[in-house]
Amino acid sequence: MLKKIALLCIVLLLTACLSPAATTPKNNYVLNTAAQMSVVPKVKAEVLLVSMPRLDAIMNNSQMLYSDGQHQVGYFRVHRWAGKPNDMLYPLLLRSVQEYSAFRSVVGVPYSGASDLQLDTLNFSIVQDFTVHPSVVRVKMDVRLSHLKPPALVQTRAIQAVVLSTADTPEAGVLAANQAVSQCLTQIVRFVNE
Repeated sequence: MLKKIALLCIVLLLTACLSPAATTPKNNYVLNTAAQMSVVPKVKAEVLLVSMPRLDAIMNNSQMLYSDGQHQVGYFRVHRWAGKPNDMLYPLLLRSVQEYSAFRSVVGVPYSGASDLQLDTLNFSIVQDFTVHPSVVRVKMDVRLSHLKPPALVQTRAIQAVVLSTADTPEAGVLAANQAVSQCLTQIVRFVNE
């Protein structure tokens, strides 16, 4: 009888060891807030091509980035973006420039027709900064406007926004990130309308 109980305990113990390990569920978040502006008249005759934004190298994934010390960054374990941030930024950028720019036509990639100018977004990053209280979210990117024929750089600008979080949590950081992205998109539209 004692052998049977011992054997049963061993079988239960082995079964518990072979069961799948409990995993922590991931919390996925999106960027979904476009620019908030007044509509401007379409006075520019050119066609503007908006390229896919390029991420800063440290952000080339769907992990949410934070800073908790000078020159130190980390990724949240269970909180992440639903996709790469540039993939979420692109439709917001394209829609904002289409709705609020002065260009006759604004097109996105892929596009095989003729266009006059191209808008490139480079070094896009979103970082929740816990070195200040309450934490802030910093969104940064560089934009470049270029003529396509002949190729020539028209102008560049560093775009950034800093928004206070309502709490020192990743969830509050997502809300602040959406506000900061909206502010950056507004700056980009003003940049292309100059």
